[in-house]
Amino acid sequence: MDFKALDELVAKAITDGVFPGAAYGVGHKGKVVHRRAQGRHTYCPESSKTTLDTVWDLASVSKVVGTTSGAMVLLDQGKLDFDQAVAEVIPEFGLHDKSKITIRNLLLHDSGLVAFRPYQRTCKTPEEVIKSIYAEKLANPIGAKMVYSDLGMITFGKFVEALSSRTFTAFLNEAVFEPLGMGTTLYAPVNQIRERCAPTEAIEPWRAEIRKLRGMDTEEVNRIERQPDGTSWVKGEVHDPNAFVLAGVAGHAGLFSKLDDLCRFMQMMLKKGDGLIRPQTVELFTRQQSDRSSRGLGWDTNEGHRASAGSLFSERSFGHTGYTGTSVWGDFANDAFAVLLTNRVHPTSENTKIIKWRATFHDAAFQAIQG
Repeated sequence: MDFKALDELVAKAITDGVFPGAAYGVGHKGKVVHRRAQGRHTYCPESSKTTLDTVWDLASVSKVVGTTSGAMVLLDQGKLDFDQAVAEVIPEFGLHDKSKITIRNLLLHDSGLVAFRPYQRTCKTPEEVIKSIYAEKLANPIGAKMVYSDLGMITFGKFVEALSSRTFTAFLNEAVFEPLGMGTTLYAPVNQIRERCAPTEAIEPWRAEIRKLRGMDTEEVNRIERQPDGTSWVKGEVHDPNAFVLAGVAGHAGLFSKLDDLCRFMQMMLKKGDGLIRPQTVELFTRQQSDRSSRGLGWDTNEGHRASAGSLFSERSFGHTGYTGTSVWGDFANDAFAVLLTNRVHPTSENTKIIKWRATFHDAAFQAIQG
């Protein structure tokens, strides 16, 4: 296997401003066959070098590594019923014709809920965000249309807590992260971990306001975020605005991790659960569920080769992307996976070059393992 072309592709992406730094890994037939880090935490030449130990804000990759994994474990434990109405467990969610939304609807993103709301403009506490979601009206009839919804996955995170009778973080730590040895996969990183995190965007006025209200605007945090050139960026604190108001712990975003942890996770998935999750459960969640969309249960698929996995990963591939510039893709047909971690939102999320580049990356990774 020769990964020179893949490494050169990433190096050029850094030069072209797709992202300031990246850590990436490729697996094949049960082994990690390539892992590399390139670039720096920011475009400042004096900023920290990106390393294999750099910690990344996973954004929506949290939905599968965290929340969906919790759903798989709960199914195996006999606690989760896809056709159960969410309101049977969370009665407040049933307001405004939402009483018939099921667990399956949330995982398929066809609940009828809108994709996103900027709750950071109106809410200051986690309780206010959850109350606002439960009070939402439907934007579409239940089951009629796939609309990728953060609101649905935030709700599902609360459902996981209710079914497990544990806090969201405690359940996932005990059921998924600790058994897999994912020691640097966590929500709301402590300062020691924040030091190793790749920065994202500038500190917005609403974020600064909430930090002050919560007593989070400390000199230690200011020191961690301050770069050698004197600029300051969000670092080790969740980039997603709603996840931030939710204190960094949410069903749709908030998870931080490093490359080796995610490679372990993807190895487990390709081994059909590897004793942690039942093979038939992994098979079910990662399969396209209907002709109306490419979605599996929580996961996306490479149906029609229209996803960021590119044209060479098979249609029996499963994966997910994250807004900050992260992605995980696994291919059952070829027993291969690729993990890509970047902070493409630095210095601004207006930079969308990664959207087209991701497919090129996965094609190059596939060519390397097949060559």
